[in-house]
Parts: sequence; C-alpha cells; structure tokens
Amino acid sequence: MKSLTAAGLRIIKEWTAPDGLVPPTVTGQAPSVPSEDGRVEVLRDFLDPQLQEKANADWYRLAVEERLFSEPDRRFLIALSPGRDRLPRWHCVELQSPWDIMGNGADGMLGSAPHRPEFRMLSLDGNVLCFATTWEHAISTSVLKAPHRSHVLRHWAQALTDGSMDDMGDPHDLPLSVAARRWLDHPQESSH
Repeated sequence: MKSLTAAGLRIIKEWTAPDGLVPPTVTGQAPSVPSEDGRVEVLRDFLDPQLQEKANADWYRLAVEERLFSEPDRRFLIALSPGRDRLPRWHCVELQSPWDIMGNGADGMLGSAPHRPEFRMLSLDGNVLCFATTWEHAISTSVLKAPHRSHVLRHWAQALTDGSMDDMGDPHDLPLSVAARRWLDHPQESSH
C-alpha cells in the first residue's frame, strides 16, 4: 500500500461495488482495443527529459476530460490484485494532493518501477476505463469510454464465462465466470 500513498491515492474502505461492473481481469485486454473503438491514447518516449511531468499531466488531463473522475469528486476505482496468482478486484480510491501516478506511484501496485506504469482505473459508474501500459520504448496512457461497447473486451469476457479462471479468484468473491456473465448481460447506460 506504500506505493498507493506515493501515487497520492487513498483507499475508500466503505465502498461497495455495484452490480454489473466490468471485471478487472477483462480490462487487462484494454491495450488491444483499437482506436476505432474510441480508445484515446497518448504515448511518451522513455528518453523524454520531462517524462514524469508530461506523463502525469497526460493522465490527469485524460482522466478529467473523459470523466474518470471530476475535480470536485476525485474518487474512482482501481484494479488491485490481493496477491500473487490472484485475480485483481476493484477498489475505490480518492486522488489526494500531492500525487504522482506515473512516477514514484508506478513503483509497486501501479506498475513495475517509476515511469513504468501498468494499471487499470474505472469511473464509479463503470462508463470510463483509464489504463496505462509500458511498451518497449514508451509508456502509454489511454482512456476508453463505454467499455461495454468494445468488441475486444466483450469477446474476452465471453471466453471467461467458461469458468477456466474461477479457481484463481478469492473464494469470498463472485467467480470470474459469473462476474463476466453479469457484465455482459448488464444493461449499460450510455457514456456522456
């Protein structure tokens, strides 16, 4: 949890997940969603001398413009894994000041090292997915509005309904196959 503090995120413990959210495991395929499906992406080269500042600014701009959260209410969901070989689950967090999502915050639960992010974030209503990934020479920050409309995510969710990954989940959580089916069947509101 130290890395969440370094990122400027505080976990909201009294939050309960609403029905029909996209399972975090499904969102792992988000970097494969083509831009034609509405994915907005910003790339930053590792060699950029202002990588940390620019990548943080990119993340914040995309998060606010695409409505991951709003300036008055800086709460959103983040996919966190409870342990090695365990499926991630959504946790509600609030962005604090100061924050550093892409720099020191990426060293731990939000990535593999400073400036090497790997995370998935979701708006509280489930209509905006924000994610970052590390490529060979750059980092990518992306937003996908209305993830329920993505053919890539829906195809992966459908594959997960076979139950093949259910044993990796927490026994107290809904099995992944059931969560995937609920998301596929859940009526989604249109995103802004």
